[in-house]
Amino acid sequence: MLGNQYFLTRKYHEALSELETSLKKNPTSKPIRKKLIICYVKTGKLYTALEIFEKLIVEDVYCIINTDPILDDCPCPEIIYELENTSSYFDEKEKSIALGILWLYCDIKHSLNHFILLSLKDKRFEKIVELLRTKTKQTQR
Repeated sequence: MLGNQYFLTRKYHEALSELETSLKKNPTSKPIRKKLIICYVKTGKLYTALEIFEKLIVEDVYCIINTDPILDDCPCPEIIYELENTSSYFDEKEKSIALGILWLYCDIKHSLNHFILLSLKDKRFEKIVELLRTKTKQTQR
């Protein structure tokens, strides 16, 4: 799949177009949606990423939580580092949303912390917090 090749080489704009086409053919594909979320974050379409993210974690949060950044060649650690250490085109709230989304691919607790802070000012994020808290408790058993 060409979209996957673009994604693996960190060409997010090109990957986005190909992955969107692939998703139209296979709208339930979790791997495509996982990659699209990252592409949307990287191309500045944060609220589109958030919309897909919210639907996917309700459907199957483990498809993101169980990502292995090394084995899956996930770019999230690089993107997180970039967002945390450089100025970006996101304002502070958007940056926190992006970090909450991306951290879930690497560490549920970091993700949860971002969404808890967001939920204090915006009730929209309470559903995400509730879901992640439930999953955190389940993984501690």
